Amino acid sequence: MMKEATSSPTINRKGQKRRMRFFFFFILCFFVWTGYTLYLQSGVLSQKEAELEALKQESAVLLQQQEELTYEASRLNDKEYLAELARKRIYYTKPGESIYVIPE
Repeated sequence: MMKEATSSPTINRKGQKRRMRFFFFFILCFFVWTGYTLYLQSGVLSQKEAELEALKQESAVLLQQQEELTYEASRLNDKEYLAELARKRIYYTKPGESIYVIPE
């Protein structure tokens, strides 16, 4: 009977050490997996931030173009401006005028 009582604590300690090793191995695997996932997501996040910055710049350019086109459209209601455009683009002349095109 004595042998059973003395061998029981040593077996119990071996099992406890084995459980502790398994637990720490599990924790280590969890931290490695978490770190790897964070690393991958940080790469994706930086890519998305770069895309966002490019889209913001493109949006600013498009807003500027929209403002210019809105201004140009508002000027099209002016008859003097329309006459000036016709003279420049299609060489429209008033009666009695002649146009001379000078090459650059």
